[in-house]
Amino acid sequence: MSSSAQQVFRKIVHSRRSVRRFIPKKTIDDDILKDILESSMRSPSSFNLQPTQIILVQDDDIKKELAEKCMLGMGNQYRTRDAPVVAVFLSDLEVTKRISRIEALEKDTSSRDPNYLNMLPIAASFLAGEGHAATFLKQVSTDFLSFNNKSMPCIEPVQAWSYKNTSLLGQTYMLAASSYGIGTCIMEGMDGRKVKEILRIPDRYAIPFAIATGYDYDNETKRTPRLDLNEICFRDSFGIPLTFDDTNEDDDDDKSSSKKAA
Repeated sequence: MSSSAQQVFRKIVHSRRSVRRFIPKKTIDDDILKDILESSMRSPSSFNLQPTQIILVQDDDIKKELAEKCMLGMGNQYRTRDAPVVAVFLSDLEVTKRISRIEALEKDTSSRDPNYLNMLPIAASFLAGEGHAATFLKQVSTDFLSFNNKSMPCIEPVQAWSYKNTSLLGQTYMLAASSYGIGTCIMEGMDGRKVKEILRIPDRYAIPFAIATGYDYDNETKRTPRLDLNEICFRDSFGIPLTFDDTNEDDDDDKSSSKKAA
């Protein structure tokens, strides 16, 4: 990858903000929205099952109803009303129903080894098991085998599994929007039951978050602080500080300067 591509990506990442106020009535062109969504779809997902649906809410009356009946807090209510697009992300809780479609897609594109495709339905069904009883039984059995020195996956409820995959797509969506100078704000504070009722979402899906999308009202949203790298990242095991040796980079700069001077 070229250094210019790295610089562009870094600029996009560092330009992303959680926009607190959007310009009302300033719409986003359809070709831009389409490109943002197509870029988002390149996000990875476990077994490529892509357990996410997205509803783009653009109708003013529906946004107003969501703001008044579903959103928690004045900030989320204002953003839902003012943003030209509110992207509601849905996570599939009946993931096994997607397997046949994905399996056919993989076969059509010849992108997978046949052996992988043969084990896909079994492995995906096991790891993304649905229902509390099924999850509990799998947790007990895998914990037992792991205790007896057999490497086993950690079984988690399907909602947690699906939310993780949807979150990857949500992050890509926000970065893709940022590449167009479009602001976003992820919103979790909502009554998901009422959202499902208004948008007629089947019980099969849960709503991890919605993302207000539009143009920043004052374009001066401040960056919120982040913890230092050494507070988050460790080397080799938990608690061991992660440090980087920058001397080589400095030496290279010195050598380059010396050559230019010579």
